[in-house]
Amino acid sequence: MQRIILNVHLYGGLLCFSYLIIFGLSSLNFNHPFEFTKSKGEPLEWEQPVSLTDLPRLRDDMTGEQRVAAKADANHRVREALGLFGHQRPWGESWWDKDDPNHYHASLVRPGVEYDVDVYLDRQLARVMERRTNPWMVMRGLHGSREEMPGSALVETWGWYTELCTFFVLFAGGSGVYLWTRRRNERRIGLVLLGAAGTLSLGLMLYLTLHG
Repeated sequence: MQRIILNVHLYGGLLCFSYLIIFGLSSLNFNHPFEFTKSKGEPLEWEQPVSLTDLPRLRDDMTGEQRVAAKADANHRVREALGLFGHQRPWGESWWDKDDPNHYHASLVRPGVEYDVDVYLDRQLARVMERRTNPWMVMRGLHGSREEMPGSALVETWGWYTELCTFFVLFAGGSGVYLWTRRRNERRIGLVLLGAAGTLSLGLMLYLTLHG
């Protein structure tokens, strides 16, 4: 049994190595967002004829959830019409033009590319501004991502890889402690490290819980 656990611990670590490197580097990027990590390529603008007369519109009597669902549906139809893949920005930069009822703006994103799309229903035309992002921003987009990326089956496998590595990290923690207990000559230093890390982590969580 110990040999099986050791092999899973070892080869699972090799399988998830690249993901953990990306997760670690993107964590540093979140904590230390230097200017060079925010740079983007020059925008590329292009146009494409589209027929989107049935885009769902927002109404004053809609609830907040209904408005969010209507925007998501509209963005989905825009994405399908243009043959793009990705999802709408989490912070919601899609809107109907108050002055022009035939103008809809969709904001889509995926790791590596950002799209700002202006759809003109009366002209059956979409104008797209496409901007490439740098590798740092790609890693930020992949950080712990379980987002579905409609339009690309290959990219959607990243979500499965994320889940696999998440479960492996939990297993690695438990199996690491188990394998340590089997090595009697290193129990003292291991116990010190385990106790110090556990005390610090639990103490911080307890402090934040009690004192906010």
